[in-house]
Amino acid sequence: MNCDLCGEREAQVLQPHTNRKLCVPCFLEDVKSRIRIEATRLGIDRSKKVLVAVSGGKDSFVLLDSLREFLDPDNIIPFNIEEGIEGYNRKDQADQLIQLTNVKSLIKTSFRESLGYALDQMVSGASSSGLKTSACTFCGGFRRKLINDFARKVGADVVVTGHNLDDEVQTIIINLLRGDLERLVRFGSVPLIVSSKFVPRLKPLRRIYEWETTLYANFRGYSFQDVECPYMLRRPTLRARVRELLYQMEFKSPGVLLRILDTFDQISMNMRSKLSSALSLPNCIICGEPTSTGRTICKNCELLIKSGLLDSPLKSTY
Repeated sequence: MNCDLCGEREAQVLQPHTNRKLCVPCFLEDVKSRIRIEATRLGIDRSKKVLVAVSGGKDSFVLLDSLREFLDPDNIIPFNIEEGIEGYNRKDQADQLIQLTNVKSLIKTSFRESLGYALDQMVSGASSSGLKTSACTFCGGFRRKLINDFARKVGADVVVTGHNLDDEVQTIIINLLRGDLERLVRFGSVPLIVSSKFVPRLKPLRRIYEWETTLYANFRGYSFQDVECPYMLRRPTLRARVRELLYQMEFKSPGVLLRILDTFDQISMNMRSKLSSALSLPNCIICGEPTSTGRTICKNCELLIKSGLLDSPLKSTY
């Protein structure tokens, strides 16, 4: 059976959401083309300094491999964070990623180096204090903080992350389940700037399925780490449960994730037109970084305080 696009080579990939059968070269080109279209729409191609947050996983590889084809390599600044999880080290994958994509050397930091504590220490402190906060809550919040900090430090115009379609739709559903209107307003295809301290964060892979990034990395010979984070295995999160539900929906109705994303983007733009003018975030009185409306202390600092890792300047707040 020949490829539906070139009609010459043997088809090896079925793309369920389009019902097309593709050969490997056409599949790779299709993914890269869709990433470039999204990146151009977001204005990434016009940016002089692009901080690319890379974990060493398959999405990071696909992101860098695609960006280097239409961006000046000197404009790409890869940035990697080591969270500090015993037995879960992606350093080798991050180094391999840079070698394969032939971009400039990696800027690295770690939770311990930049924050004073490894993720394992944060989780241990929370557990000792009786908190039921998941490791993902610590990890996500502090990763976003460090990425934004380093983007400001190097003078980046934008931050680019490897969040794929599955990630995006999972986040939409989670915020809906939590009734988090503020996050829903800020979330979307184009970043809503609610603080001068935030460097715009863009996601050119947001219309690429996770299975597509997996195949892409495999076809390109990238040996990514395919094991789950130990914390995900020990304590399944709401995201893990939402992910399984969405997998079932996509299997029964191919393309449903794209339809959810497109519908949300339309709703998000309408929400922004009504609410964004009044949304300007205050700064945390401890670290000075933006925090949610109505708060004086950001979630990151609050977690450290409640875990016994940081003294509170306002004992009565808690």
